[in-house]
Amino acid sequence: MKLAVNYSTPLRKLIQADEVRVDLLKCPEWDGIVAPAMALGPVYIHFEIALGRNIIHQLNFGLIRRMLRLTGTKYLNVHLSNLSHAVHEGKNAKKNLLRRWESDLAVLRREFPNKPIIAENLPWHTFLPELEIAADPELISAFLTRNNLGLLLDLSHAQISAEMFGISCEKYIARLPLKRLIELHVTGIRQYGGYATDHFEIQPEDWKVVEWAASQTACGAWKEPEIVAFEYGGVGDVFCWRTQESALLDQVPRLYQLFGEKTEASA
Repeated sequence: MKLAVNYSTPLRKLIQADEVRVDLLKCPEWDGIVAPAMALGPVYIHFEIALGRNIIHQLNFGLIRRMLRLTGTKYLNVHLSNLSHAVHEGKNAKKNLLRRWESDLAVLRREFPNKPIIAENLPWHTFLPELEIAADPELISAFLTRNNLGLLLDLSHAQISAEMFGISCEKYIARLPLKRLIELHVTGIRQYGGYATDHFEIQPEDWKVVEWAASQTACGAWKEPEIVAFEYGGVGDVFCWRTQESALLDQVPRLYQLFGEKTEASA
């Protein structure tokens, strides 16, 4: 199990000063980020690929291939999304979404026949009603199982969706195919713009969920993920304003104790 953290300028400074340790740097498919990140250590790419939205043919497959080859990224990740008008599909909505997911998946498998694929759960918000179906844990489980995909479990997304479904986070996650777990994402959740929003520093109440997840992998209730990614911080307008060096300095070592790659020196 390896701990990854979103690449950011504050993180780079902390790594260069030998104040924090990470096993991997998580990057989008942007040359301007990947190049400086690779100068620090091993990198893997988290792609913005959405299934279910009929946009799969718009992907730059050449860029994806180059980034996979450049960084040695083991898995091709996808996000389980949906069309905005799918809320009007009625009783056929789940069947239609499953068909769209599988159609998009077939395209990726033709383009990347030897690359294993992992699928991530997205959060259902009231302003994204089409994601109610996409976040259905039974539908996710059925899709991953019948198509032999790995699970990328986003813990914060699960917390947000579970609250919308009116169940506990533990019950929501238990309905997912945890034997297929490959990657785990963790962040903090804060109210932002009137909605529960992730990609913030881990809040005190979030640590309970993060430590519970660590205990589930430790006791064998979940398959141990190969990567645990702290999706805090980053670059660009979406992330740089909420990337604080103090939060990284405080939280990355604590996460490394829970999830970092164990060696004889650190065990």
